Amino acid sequence: MKQTRELDLLVVIYLVGIVFSILYPASFFSVANAEAVLRNMAIDGMLAVGMMMLLIAGVFDLSVGAMMSLAGVVAGSLMIHYKVPVPVAILAGLSVGALGGLANGLIVTRAKVNALITTLAMMGILRGAALLVGGVSIADLPASFTVLGQTEWPKLELPGGQSLKLQSPVWVMLGLALVAHLAMARTRWFRQLYYIGANPKAATLSGIPTARVQVVAFVLMGMIAALAGLLFAARVGTAVSTAGDGAELRVITAVILGGASLSGGRGTIAGALLGVVFMSMLNNLLLITRVNTYWQGIVFGIILIAVVALDSWKNRGRSA
Repeated sequence: MKQTRELDLLVVIYLVGIVFSILYPASFFSVANAEAVLRNMAIDGMLAVGMMMLLIAGVFDLSVGAMMSLAGVVAGSLMIHYKVPVPVAILAGLSVGALGGLANGLIVTRAKVNALITTLAMMGILRGAALLVGGVSIADLPASFTVLGQTEWPKLELPGGQSLKLQSPVWVMLGLALVAHLAMARTRWFRQLYYIGANPKAATLSGIPTARVQVVAFVLMGMIAALAGLLFAARVGTAVSTAGDGAELRVITAVILGGASLSGGRGTIAGALLGVVFMSMLNNLLLITRVNTYWQGIVFGIILIAVVALDSWKNRGRSA
């Protein structure tokens, strides 16, 4: 039986984990490091869920990192500078993401501007807006807000008297992934994303409202990015205007690594999470081996080129 990309990636993750557990038993194979990896992958994991849905539908969004940053500083500014209640500030942050996603979706589907150009331009706009609203950062966020990102539950008891503590963003990521998986697998509306990505003209001729579905996917991506930005700000206690810089590269790399295709029509939520796990492990290993942090972008860029080239080669093989 032909192995899926998800199974292949799971085997690679398992083997890499074993090798580095042997090489670095104290630093890699530890509860504290596992907690760090999970904390760091939670935000990218949320973004990967939305990005996978977009790529399945044949589009993508390069503005997710900037959208994440702007949502955080908008909420932080409202709470600190204008004394707005926390729930209202959170709603405002989510609205920023929804409006950004709506703008992306309408420009791509109605104005027929390429998704690359649209979301690249939106990334620049949102990055500038984040810096204008929040400056470098907004610190001393209220405790009633930071508790949303810093709560640890439950403490899972492990052999040897140790316990694994999972912060709330990890649970949000897992819950979001589960809901998205069930929606993609069991609901007719979300299954339409596959048909649109595989053949948008045929999907339109069969009665699927292609433009509307893609716009909704962009809006969902925007809201997920905003949620990620709010939780990141809550976890660190500061709304940072550049918090999402580089997230788009990591997330798109992880999602394509997990089985998505730039040509659309393929991918699973489980594959997206496995891609994020691999990227988070790789980042963690670079830190443990004390590789210069400037190499991270180089390594991730090489991986992205490699997986896209592999995907392109496979697509040529199918069409031949």
